[in-house]
Amino acid sequence: MKILKKIGWFIVAMLPALLSLILQIGCGVGVIVIYLLKNILSQEGVFYFDDMMVPAYNFYIDNAIYIVVLYQIVALLIFGCWYYFAYGRKKRPAGTEKPTVQKLAVIAGLGICIQVFLSGILSFIYMLNPGLLENYMELMETAGITEFTVVALVAAVILAPIGEELLCRGIILRIAGKVSKRFWVANCIQAFAFGVVHGNWVQGIYAFFIGLVLGYIYGKYRNIWICMFLHGVINFASNFVDYYYELFPEGYEVPVLIFNIVITLILMIVCFKVLGKRKSSQTVFSGVNPYE
Repeated sequence: MKILKKIGWFIVAMLPALLSLILQIGCGVGVIVIYLLKNILSQEGVFYFDDMMVPAYNFYIDNAIYIVVLYQIVALLIFGCWYYFAYGRKKRPAGTEKPTVQKLAVIAGLGICIQVFLSGILSFIYMLNPGLLENYMELMETAGITEFTVVALVAAVILAPIGEELLCRGIILRIAGKVSKRFWVANCIQAFAFGVVHGNWVQGIYAFFIGLVLGYIYGKYRNIWICMFLHGVINFASNFVDYYYELFPEGYEVPVLIFNIVITLILMIVCFKVLGKRKSSQTVFSGVNPYE
Protein backbone atom coordinates (compact mmCIF):
# COMPACT_ATOMS: atom_id res chain seq x y z
CA MET A 1 0.00 0.00 0.00
CA LYS A 2 2.83 2.38 0.85
CA ILE A 3 4.50 1.69 -2.49
CA LEU A 4 1.29 2.49 -4.38
CA LYS A 5 0.97 5.71 -2.40
CA LYS A 6 4.55 6.67 -3.27
CA ILE A 7 3.94 5.89 -6.93
CA GLY A 8 0.81 8.01 -6.80
CA TRP A 9 2.66 10.98 -5.35
CA PHE A 10 5.43 10.53 -7.94
CA ILE A 11 2.83 10.78 -10.69
CA VAL A 12 1.33 13.86 -9.04
CA ALA A 13 4.81 15.41 -8.80
CA MET A 14 5.32 14.89 -12.54
CA LEU A 15 2.00 16.51 -13.49
CA PRO A 16 3.35 20.10 -13.33
CA ALA A 17 6.19 19.02 -15.66
CA LEU A 18 3.60 17.52 -18.01
CA LEU A 19 1.65 20.78 -17.87
CA SER A 20 4.85 22.62 -18.80
CA LEU A 21 5.32 20.41 -21.88
CA ILE A 22 1.68 20.93 -22.88
CA LEU A 23 2.12 24.69 -22.59
CA GLN A 24 5.26 24.55 -24.74
CA ILE A 25 3.48 22.59 -27.45
CA GLY A 26 0.32 24.66 -27.09
CA CYS A 27 2.15 27.97 -27.59
CA GLY A 28 3.82 26.67 -30.75
CA VAL A 29 0.62 25.18 -32.17
CA GLY A 30 -1.36 28.27 -31.17
CA VAL A 31 0.97 30.60 -33.05
CA ILE A 32 0.79 28.42 -36.18
CA VAL A 33 -3.03 28.25 -35.97
CA ILE A 34 -3.30 32.04 -35.63
CA TYR A 35 -0.93 32.47 -38.58
CA LEU A 36 -3.01 30.09 -40.71
CA LEU A 37 -6.32 31.71 -39.73
CA LYS A 38 -4.96 35.14 -40.55
CA ASN A 39 -3.88 34.00 -44.01
CA ILE A 40 -7.09 32.06 -44.65
CA LEU A 41 -9.24 35.08 -43.79
CA SER A 42 -7.16 37.32 -46.04
CA GLN A 43 -7.18 34.78 -48.88
CA GLU A 44 -9.51 35.47 -51.78
CA GLY A 45 -10.90 32.71 -53.94
CA VAL A 46 -9.73 29.10 -53.72
CA PHE A 47 -6.88 28.27 -51.36
CA TYR A 48 -5.00 25.05 -50.68
CA PHE A 49 -4.31 24.25 -47.07
CA ASP A 50 -1.19 22.18 -47.87
CA ASP A 51 0.38 25.14 -49.66
CA MET A 52 -0.06 27.29 -46.57
CA MET A 53 1.72 24.87 -44.23
CA VAL A 54 5.18 25.57 -45.66
CA PRO A 55 5.08 29.34 -45.02
CA ALA A 56 3.48 28.64 -41.63
CA TYR A 57 6.36 26.34 -40.70
CA ASN A 58 8.90 28.91 -41.94
CA PHE A 59 7.16 31.57 -39.86
CA TYR A 60 7.45 29.31 -36.82
CA ILE A 61 11.18 28.73 -37.43
CA ASP A 62 11.89 32.43 -38.00
CA ASN A 63 10.11 33.40 -34.79
CA ALA A 64 11.01 30.42 -32.58
CA ILE A 65 12.73 32.53 -29.93
CA TYR A 66 9.62 34.72 -29.58
CA ILE A 67 7.45 31.62 -29.18
CA VAL A 68 9.85 30.45 -26.46
CA VAL A 69 9.42 33.81 -24.72
CA LEU A 70 5.63 33.53 -25.10
CA TYR A 71 5.69 30.13 -23.39
CA GLN A 72 7.97 31.44 -20.64
CA ILE A 73 5.62 34.34 -19.89
CA VAL A 74 2.55 32.08 -19.83
CA ALA A 75 4.37 29.52 -17.65
CA LEU A 76 5.62 32.25 -15.33
CA LEU A 77 2.09 33.52 -14.76
CA ILE A 78 0.67 30.04 -14.14
CA PHE A 79 3.45 28.57 -12.00
CA GLY A 80 4.12 31.90 -10.31
CA CYS A 81 0.53 32.09 -9.05
CA TRP A 82 0.59 28.39 -8.12
CA TYR A 83 3.78 28.81 -6.10
CA TYR A 84 2.71 32.05 -4.45
CA PHE A 85 -0.70 30.91 -3.25
CA ALA A 86 0.42 27.39 -2.31
CA TYR A 87 3.85 28.01 -0.78
CA GLY A 88 5.24 31.51 -1.38
CA ARG A 89 3.53 33.23 1.52
CA LYS A 90 4.90 30.81 4.09
CA LYS A 91 7.88 31.97 6.15
CA ARG A 92 11.15 30.09 5.97
CA PRO A 93 11.75 27.85 8.97
CA ALA A 94 13.53 29.40 11.92
CA GLY A 95 17.22 28.63 11.91
CA THR A 96 17.43 28.34 8.12
CA GLU A 97 20.93 29.22 6.96
CA LYS A 98 21.34 32.60 5.27
CA PRO A 99 24.14 32.97 2.69
CA THR A 100 26.77 35.62 3.21
CA VAL A 101 28.09 37.77 0.39
CA GLN A 102 31.10 35.44 0.24
CA LYS A 103 28.82 32.41 -0.09
CA LEU A 104 26.88 34.12 -2.89
CA ALA A 105 30.18 34.72 -4.68
CA VAL A 106 30.99 31.02 -4.29
CA ILE A 107 27.55 30.13 -5.67
CA ALA A 108 28.21 32.37 -8.69
CA GLY A 109 31.59 30.70 -9.18
CA LEU A 110 29.90 27.31 -8.93
CA GLY A 111 27.50 28.33 -11.70
CA ILE A 112 30.35 29.35 -14.01
CA CYS A 113 32.21 26.10 -13.30
CA ILE A 114 29.09 24.06 -14.03
CA GLN A 115 28.66 25.74 -17.41
CA VAL A 116 32.32 25.32 -18.43
CA PHE A 117 32.30 21.70 -17.21
CA LEU A 118 29.13 20.72 -19.08
CA SER A 119 30.18 22.60 -22.23
CA GLY A 120 33.48 20.73 -22.11
CA ILE A 121 31.70 17.39 -21.78
CA LEU A 122 29.35 18.17 -24.69
CA SER A 123 32.22 19.40 -26.87
CA PHE A 124 34.24 16.29 -26.09
CA ILE A 125 31.29 14.04 -27.01
CA TYR A 126 30.75 16.04 -30.21
CA MET A 127 34.37 15.54 -31.21
CA LEU A 128 34.12 11.79 -30.64
CA ASN A 129 30.71 11.31 -32.27
CA PRO A 130 29.14 14.40 -33.91
CA GLY A 131 26.04 12.43 -34.87
CA LEU A 132 24.94 12.12 -31.25
CA LEU A 133 24.54 15.88 -30.88
CA GLU A 134 23.63 17.03 -34.40
CA ASN A 135 19.87 17.13 -33.73
CA TYR A 136 20.48 18.94 -30.45
CA MET A 137 22.67 21.59 -32.10
CA GLU A 138 20.09 22.11 -34.85
CA LEU A 139 17.35 22.45 -32.23
CA MET A 140 19.31 25.10 -30.33
CA GLU A 141 20.06 27.06 -33.49
CA THR A 142 16.43 26.86 -34.63
CA ALA A 143 15.18 28.11 -31.27
CA GLY A 144 17.61 31.04 -31.44
CA ILE A 145 19.10 30.11 -28.06
CA THR A 146 22.67 30.14 -29.39
CA GLU A 147 22.35 33.71 -30.72
CA PHE A 148 23.56 36.51 -28.48
CA THR A 149 20.57 38.84 -28.77
CA VAL A 150 18.61 40.86 -26.25
CA VAL A 151 15.57 38.60 -26.63
CA ALA A 152 17.63 35.40 -26.25
CA LEU A 153 19.42 36.92 -23.24
CA VAL A 154 16.16 37.85 -21.53
CA ALA A 155 14.73 34.40 -22.26
CA ALA A 156 17.75 32.47 -20.97
CA VAL A 157 18.95 34.64 -18.10
CA ILE A 158 15.75 36.12 -16.68
CA LEU A 159 12.56 34.35 -17.75
CA ALA A 160 13.87 30.76 -17.77
CA PRO A 161 15.50 30.91 -14.32
CA ILE A 162 12.45 32.49 -12.72
CA GLY A 163 9.84 30.25 -14.33
CA GLU A 164 11.77 26.98 -14.10
CA GLU A 165 12.74 27.54 -10.47
CA LEU A 166 9.17 28.27 -9.47
CA LEU A 167 8.12 25.09 -11.28
CA CYS A 168 10.84 22.62 -10.25
CA ARG A 169 12.32 23.80 -6.97
CA GLY A 170 9.26 25.76 -5.87
CA ILE A 171 6.42 23.34 -6.70
CA ILE A 172 7.64 19.92 -7.81
CA LEU A 173 10.26 19.56 -5.05
CA ARG A 174 7.58 20.09 -2.43
CA ILE A 175 5.19 17.60 -4.00
CA ALA A 176 8.06 15.14 -4.40
CA GLY A 177 8.59 15.42 -0.66
CA LYS A 178 5.43 13.31 -0.30
CA VAL A 179 7.18 10.40 -2.00
CA SER A 180 9.88 10.02 0.65
CA LYS A 181 11.05 11.62 3.88
CA ARG A 182 14.60 11.60 2.51
CA PHE A 183 15.51 14.85 0.81
CA TRP A 184 17.77 13.23 -1.78
CA VAL A 185 14.82 11.23 -3.14
CA ALA A 186 12.68 14.34 -3.60
CA ASN A 187 15.69 16.14 -5.06
CA CYS A 188 16.22 13.40 -7.67
CA ILE A 189 12.54 13.49 -8.62
CA GLN A 190 12.48 17.25 -9.18
CA ALA A 191 15.79 17.07 -11.07
CA PHE A 192 14.29 14.37 -13.30
CA ALA A 193 11.26 16.60 -13.91
CA PHE A 194 13.63 19.48 -14.67
CA GLY A 195 15.22 17.33 -17.37
CA VAL A 196 11.83 16.32 -18.77
CA VAL A 197 10.57 19.90 -19.22
CA HIS A 198 13.53 20.65 -21.49
CA GLY A 199 11.99 18.35 -24.06
CA ASN A 200 15.06 16.62 -25.52
CA TRP A 201 17.40 13.94 -24.21
CA VAL A 202 20.65 15.95 -24.44
CA GLN A 203 19.35 18.90 -22.44
CA GLY A 204 17.46 16.48 -20.24
CA ILE A 205 20.63 14.69 -19.14
CA TYR A 206 22.64 17.76 -18.21
CA ALA A 207 19.55 19.53 -16.84
CA PHE A 208 19.17 16.61 -14.42
CA PHE A 209 22.70 17.28 -13.12
CA ILE A 210 22.04 21.02 -12.85
CA GLY A 211 18.69 20.29 -11.19
CA LEU A 212 20.42 18.28 -8.45
CA VAL A 213 22.70 21.22 -7.68
CA LEU A 214 19.83 23.72 -7.69
CA GLY A 215 17.84 21.38 -5.44
CA TYR A 216 20.77 21.18 -3.04
CA ILE A 217 20.96 24.99 -2.94
CA TYR A 218 17.24 25.21 -2.19
CA GLY A 219 17.44 22.51 0.45
CA LYS A 220 20.30 24.35 2.12
CA TYR A 221 18.95 27.91 2.07
CA ARG A 222 15.18 27.43 1.46
CA ASN A 223 15.33 30.53 -0.75
CA ILE A 224 13.98 30.32 -4.29
CA TRP A 225 15.68 33.59 -5.24
CA ILE A 226 19.13 32.11 -4.67
CA CYS A 227 18.21 29.23 -7.00
CA MET A 228 17.11 31.77 -9.61
CA PHE A 229 20.42 33.59 -9.16
CA LEU A 230 22.49 30.42 -9.66
CA HIS A 231 20.33 29.34 -12.60
CA GLY A 232 20.77 32.75 -14.22
CA VAL A 233 24.55 32.62 -13.76
CA ILE A 234 24.73 29.18 -15.39
CA ASN A 235 22.69 30.32 -18.39
CA PHE A 236 24.50 33.66 -18.69
CA ALA A 237 27.90 31.97 -18.64
CA SER A 238 26.92 29.90 -21.68
CA ASN A 239 27.24 33.05 -23.82
CA PHE A 240 30.95 33.31 -23.06
CA VAL A 241 32.16 29.71 -23.03
CA ASP A 242 33.23 29.80 -26.69
CA TYR A 243 35.20 32.99 -26.10
CA TYR A 244 36.87 31.35 -23.11
CA TYR A 245 38.01 28.35 -25.11
CA GLU A 246 39.36 30.65 -27.83
CA LEU A 247 41.96 31.83 -25.31
CA PHE A 248 43.72 28.46 -25.62
CA PRO A 249 46.08 27.65 -28.54
CA GLU A 250 44.61 25.95 -31.59
CA GLY A 251 45.38 22.33 -32.34
CA TYR A 252 45.07 21.18 -28.72
CA GLU A 253 41.30 20.79 -28.51
CA VAL A 254 41.30 17.42 -26.73
CA PRO A 255 43.94 18.29 -24.07
CA VAL A 256 42.25 21.67 -23.50
CA LEU A 257 38.83 20.07 -23.01
CA ILE A 258 40.19 17.41 -20.66
CA PHE A 259 42.12 20.05 -18.70
CA ASN A 260 39.04 22.25 -18.25
CA ILE A 261 36.77 19.33 -17.39
CA VAL A 262 39.17 18.17 -14.66
CA ILE A 263 39.87 21.66 -13.30
CA THR A 264 36.21 22.71 -13.17
CA LEU A 265 35.29 19.40 -11.53
CA ILE A 266 37.87 20.08 -8.82
CA LEU A 267 36.65 23.66 -8.42
CA MET A 268 33.03 22.48 -8.10
CA ILE A 269 34.06 20.10 -5.32
CA VAL A 270 35.83 22.99 -3.60
CA CYS A 271 32.71 25.16 -3.93
CA PHE A 272 30.56 22.47 -2.31
CA LYS A 273 33.11 22.12 0.49
CA VAL A 274 33.04 25.88 1.12
CA LEU A 275 29.25 26.02 1.06
CA GLY A 276 29.07 23.08 3.46
CA LYS A 277 26.56 20.35 4.00
CA ARG A 278 22.87 20.96 4.08
CA LYS A 279 21.80 21.07 7.71
CA SER A 280 19.14 18.71 9.04
CA SER A 281 15.87 20.22 10.15
CA GLN A 282 12.72 18.96 11.83
CA THR A 283 10.60 21.48 9.95
CA VAL A 284 7.68 19.97 8.09
CA PHE A 285 8.13 20.20 4.32
CA SER A 286 4.95 19.31 2.41
CA GLY A 287 3.81 17.13 5.27
CA VAL A 288 7.03 15.13 5.68
CA ASN A 289 10.52 15.68 6.93
CA PRO A 290 12.83 15.46 3.89
CA TYR A 291 15.94 16.26 5.89
CA GLU A 292 16.26 12.93 7.63
